[in-house]
Amino acid sequence: MNRNRLSAVRLRSGAAALLLASLLILLSGCTQGLPANGASGGSAGQATLELPTPRPTVAPSPVSTRVMPVEVLTPPPTATITPIPAETLGLVVEVLSGDTIAVVMDGDPPDLAYQVRYLGIAVPDPTEPWGTVALETNKRLANLKVVRLVRDQTEMDDEGYLLRYVYADGEMLNVELVEQGLAQADVQSPDTEFQSQIEAAEQRAQSNEVGLWSGATPTPTPVLVTPTVQPTEEPTAETEATTEPDSSPEPTATRPLSRVTRTPTPTAETTVEPTGESTAEP
Repeated sequence: MNRNRLSAVRLRSGAAALLLASLLILLSGCTQGLPANGASGGSAGQATLELPTPRPTVAPSPVSTRVMPVEVLTPPPTATITPIPAETLGLVVEVLSGDTIAVVMDGDPPDLAYQVRYLGIAVPDPTEPWGTVALETNKRLANLKVVRLVRDQTEMDDEGYLLRYVYADGEMLNVELVEQGLAQADVQSPDTEFQSQIEAAEQRAQSNEVGLWSGATPTPTPVLVTPTVQPTEEPTAETEATTEPDSSPEPTATRPLSRVTRTPTPTAETTVEPTGESTAEP
């Protein structure tokens, strides 16, 4: 019995020694990857390996991404229209008819002109005799002058003309043209601020029988034509060479006129007066 127990103890001790030797071999293999100083940078049994650094790859943009143009994100500025004041000054740059002028408003660029029609009056067509007189009179009263424009109730008519009372040299031209018999009163609602003044001027023109109320037709002033002097042609050398001597008596020698450049005298402009008398403006 004792021998059997002794052999069993030996077998157990031998197996234990074999297992211990195997563990030592395993531990020695695991410690070969550790640093020489024996310090571990992380958890036990973790080895440090140097891996090659790969080249960076460019990530493609998402296909669904859309770039909005700046014009779409930023709305365009809206144009602002400056209203024309109810009363303003302007320079008359052209007279279009007896009751229509072209005016550059105060503060506007010189190439921006408004067509202004006189309020409360009506003139004949410029092709008619009294319409021509009204046009010439309106030029004399307003052309190239600084005028004052006053609005009533209506800004402009259906044709786009500004409707205004026009003052030049302290006088309202709407009333002045009616009083001279060159326009008729044509006051329409709601622009009735100066209705009484315009209608009173028409009554005075009718009483004085001037212009349209005179019953006469104006005649145009005749145009003064200045005769022009035509210089004579000088003889050339060829004509002198071909001239043969003649035995007939020689005429009295005349001195050829030298070529003189003459400045033509400006002709008088045609103006028509309501009274029928002719006046010429140089």
